[in-house]
Amino acid sequence: MGSSVGCLIIHGFGGSTDEVAPLSDYLSGRGFDTYCPRLKGHTGNRKDLAGSNYREWIKSAEDGLKNLAAGCERVIIIGFSMGGLIAVNLSMAYDISALVTLNTPIYYIDMKRVMVNLLEDIKSLSFSNLKKYVQVPLSVPVPAFRNFKAILSSTMPLIKNISCPVFTAQALEDDAVKWESADYIYRNTCSNSKVVRYYRNCGHIICHSPASGELFRDVEHFIRNVTK
Repeated sequence: MGSSVGCLIIHGFGGSTDEVAPLSDYLSGRGFDTYCPRLKGHTGNRKDLAGSNYREWIKSAEDGLKNLAAGCERVIIIGFSMGGLIAVNLSMAYDISALVTLNTPIYYIDMKRVMVNLLEDIKSLSFSNLKKYVQVPLSVPVPAFRNFKAILSSTMPLIKNISCPVFTAQALEDDAVKWESADYIYRNTCSNSKVVRYYRNCGHIICHSPASGELFRDVEHFIRNVTK
């Protein structure tokens, strides 16, 4: 028999389940059932991503939610980056115990942080950030980016209707998502039980960052509080 609490953990736009695997491993090691669905088209192949749309991304996560809920009394949905937008959509359609968003975009691409990172590249002569920024347009097809913008615009009005407990996490050195996104989510939900946490010394891929241990403990503490 599985745990009475299951955690659906949704990866981000253009990414994979590897992005959230450390959190899944942590929570499963603490006695929770976890499941990380792979979103439609997110195979690592540019053509596959271009051939999928945001409704199919939501459906992929929804199928995972149904499978997880069949064996659990309560379900927590955790969404990383765009996965948080998908999690918001699912929270509108299903009776879940809580919602967790990690570096979820409302306002995306922090140009100030991008410039800081590029200056650090120049100082260190590593140019690792520059290589990353050049690679993104090459790996993300235009139709996929249009679908990302579509799910963002369609999800923003839903946030005010979130009434379940909410935990919102944001990395302060995130160059892909502005920290004000977390503030927006926190302020606009109507939940009577909501928490926002900001983390230093980490970028966008927060589950693989130096702050991951602190984040994982905070998420676990939140889940235990809302399901006790």
